[in-house]
Formats: sequence, C-alpha cells, structure tokens
Amino acid sequence: MSRTYLSQIERGMSNPSIGTLKRIAEAMNITFISLLGFKESAEDEREPEKNWDQPQEVSVVKEGKRKVLVYPGGTRRAFLLTPDLRRKLEILLTYEEPQQENDEDWYQHEGEEFGFVLEGRYEVTVKGQTYVLEKGDSIYFPSRLPHKMRCIGEKTATTIWVITPPSF
Repeated sequence: MSRTYLSQIERGMSNPSIGTLKRIAEAMNITFISLLGFKESAEDEREPEKNWDQPQEVSVVKEGKRKVLVYPGGTRRAFLLTPDLRRKLEILLTYEEPQQENDEDWYQHEGEEFGFVLEGRYEVTVKGQTYVLEKGDSIYFPSRLPHKMRCIGEKTATTIWVITPPSF
C-alpha cells in the first residue's frame, strides 16, 4: 500500500476493504478489531483486577451483549459469539447481504477456518477454487491459503465461522 492510500484511510477519505484493514492490522501486530477502536472486552473497564491472562473456564455471552462489527459498505455484520479474542477459537455469527465480487477482499493468515451456512447462498474462494455453499453446507480450510467470501443469490446469508487462532 502506498503512503498516499494509507493517509487517505487515516483521514477518512478512502473506504478500505476488509482485506486491506486486516493487512494493516497484521503489519501493526494488532488485532483487526482493535484497529477499529473496539476494546477486547467490555469487562476490561469494569474489572481491572481480573487476571485476563487466565480466562475463566466457563463464559457465557448473552445475545444482547455480543460484540458486533459492521463491515465497510454495510453489507456484512459479524457478531462475536466467544467472550473475547484471548481464547484459542474465534466464533462469529454473520449476516451478509448479496454483493458483487471484489478482487481486493482476499485474506491470508495463520490458522484454520470452518464455515457453516445457516441460511442463504454463500461463495467461498480458496486458492482460486470457488465453492458455492447453501443451507446446511460447511467448508474447512487452512487460513494460510488466500481466500475470500461473499453472499450470492437474492437473500441475506447467515453463517457461522470458527477461526483459530483468533484473527479479528
């Protein structure tokens, strides 16, 4: 990325893709979600004496307390179903509107991913191979392979994603 483009992003003059934001976060050695100004956990503020290096064995995330991320362009909303990003898994519930293909939205990072389609049609492209998933279908792949995804068809797609290690 050029300095000019990064400056435009910083000044709010450019709307970067999720892939671009993930690359910036990776270069800065921070989580994607912290790049957007979100705290890792709302409990961090209320209970600073807690030892967050040792997460509780059992955690409950109430539906109304989920962390949410609305992606640029507003076509995808992701809800974090795990309590924070300090565990070994990141589990997301996503709602995504149909969208056109975008050559910029390629992701690549360490770990593994598993996706499950609850509703709608979803297209996942991994290392140049495109897979069309429908309700009840799932996909698994190593995250180090270049990949991108989008909702296709006429209605909103609802998906569950399990990612390890957390990369948001």
